[in-house]
Amino acid sequence: MKMLYQRVAALHGAASRPSPISQLREATAAAHLSVEHVFADFMAAPGPYLTPFLAAQLTALTALRAHCARPAIEEDGEILDDLIQDLSNDLRGKVIPVLPVGRALDPEAVSYLTLGSRLGTEVIRRHLVHTGIRVPSAFGAGPPSLAWQAFRARINALEGEPAALDTVIQDACRGFSLFRAAAYLHGFDRPERTS
Repeated sequence: MKMLYQRVAALHGAASRPSPISQLREATAAAHLSVEHVFADFMAAPGPYLTPFLAAQLTALTALRAHCARPAIEEDGEILDDLIQDLSNDLRGKVIPVLPVGRALDPEAVSYLTLGSRLGTEVIRRHLVHTGIRVPSAFGAGPPSLAWQAFRARINALEGEPAALDTVIQDACRGFSLFRAAAYLHGFDRPERTS
C-alpha cells in the first residue's frame, strides 16, 4: 500500500513535503500515543477509572489554560473553558490537584490540544454508551468540526514558515506532557521509580 501511495504521489508531483497540518500530526504522533498509553486502563475498563480519568483531564486542561495567555482565536478558548467547566461540574465537590505552570505555550499548540481533546471525547462517549456507563456532561457536546476546519486552515497557512510551524510542534509536544503528568498525578501508569 505504501508503494502504491508513493507511485501516486510521484505521478502527481507530490514528492514535495507534506502539508503543515500533516507535519504537525506526524511530528506529534509519538507524544499523542504516549498519552493514549497512560490512559489505556481507562479505555479497557472505563467503569473503575472514570472518576480518575475525568480528574486527570481536568488537571491537564486547567494546566493547558494556565500555559496560554491568549487563545489562538476566541472560539477555541471558549471550547477549552467549556471543557473545564463541564469537567468541574462532573467532579463537583472533589479537590483536584494542579500542575505547576512553566513556560507559556504557543496559542496554536493549545488550540491543537484543545480541539483534539474535544474530538476525543466523542470517541470516549461512544465507548461509554457501548459499555453501559452514564456519560458525564464533559462528553456531551458535539465535535468541534468547524473549529477544527478553521484550525487546519490556519496551520496550513504556515506553509513556508518552518520556524512558526516548529514552534507549534514543539509546544504541542510539551502540551501532551501535561496530560501525561496529570495522568501520573491521578494514578495512571506511574513511571517506574529508579534509585
